Formats: sequence, structure tokens, C-alpha cells
Amino acid sequence: MDAQLRERLELAGLSKADLAWFESFGCDDARVPSPRPEELADYSRREAALNASVAALTYAERGESPEGRLAAAIGARIADARDPDEDE
Repeated sequence: MDAQLRERLELAGLSKADLAWFESFGCDDARVPSPRPEELADYSRREAALNASVAALTYAERGESPEGRLAAAIGARIADARDPDEDE
């Protein structure tokens, strides 16, 4: 994770434990791990913080930003965990 992204994530209110979680998969939105049931609250909190950090951006800018891509990927993993039987 580069220093600028780290700083933006910290400004979004994410903890050191959250930053370590992001680093565990290289901050790659394609590699966001699926949550276990007990992790859903943490995933939701991270998604909310990321979405808040990009709220002032346009839709296109959100999609281009690392924070926006990570928020979308986390949200998708949450949805998958809550409804695992739904077809894609």
C-alpha cells in the first residue's frame, strides 16, 4: 500500500487493524476475501468509511479511485455472504 492511500484510509477513520487487513490482500479490490459471519460488521464499517471518503467524488471518479473500488468489492462480498444462494 502506498503512503498516500494509507493516509487517505487513516483519514477515513480506519484503524491500524483495518489497514493491516487491507495490506493482507494487497489493497487489491479483486482479492477482497469473503467474510465469515462474525466479520460482517467489520466489513460493513470498512465499506461505510470508504464510501464516506469518496462521497464528494463523481460516480466516475469513485470508480477510478482505490477507495471506491475497494468499497464496491467489500459491498459485493457482504451481499454474497448475506445471500449465498442467489445466482450471479
